[in-house]
Amino acid sequence: MSVGRRGAVVTLLLASGCGQVVAPGAPQQLDVHGVTVVLATSAPFSQAPDFPARIESTLAAALAYWGGGWTDLDGSTVVLSDAPHVACGTSSSALGCQEGRSIRLTVQDPSVGQFVCVEQTVLVHEVGHAVTGDPMHLDPRWMELEPVEQALEGRIGYTQEGLVPCVLYVSVWRHLIGVP
Repeated sequence: MSVGRRGAVVTLLLASGCGQVVAPGAPQQLDVHGVTVVLATSAPFSQAPDFPARIESTLAAALAYWGGGWTDLDGSTVVLSDAPHVACGTSSSALGCQEGRSIRLTVQDPSVGQFVCVEQTVLVHEVGHAVTGDPMHLDPRWMELEPVEQALEGRIGYTQEGLVPCVLYVSVWRHLIGVP
């Protein structure tokens, strides 16, 4: 095959979505019921074999709690980042942010360091924004997240050293009522 023809074939394959080329060091991606999950992190939990099932079940528990369904997140992108904070509106120091069809969250906690499981992140909180459209936290459920904790408790976490318990802190998901 000539160089020109080979280039045309590669271009057609890429345009059709076949033979995706991932640049070295590019974030990994996966699809969960129409949600694109981007792993811009090296957190051990994001590399674990059970990660796809864990993010799916965490999203499902959050959707059930907030009264939503997969259609509420369809076409959304969830980005997990190693950065200590994410930008959100006028804040540059948020742990998570939901804006439009985008949810961005850090895998870092300012007080405990790197989270050991996806369930510890603010994902449940940000899904709440996506489902309720409540930026002011007026819904009383922002303070009543124990049902989600019960649905997700008892899981394993991951560190560089090995397996650890995935201890959930409901305070990470809660928010004072009426405060943006």
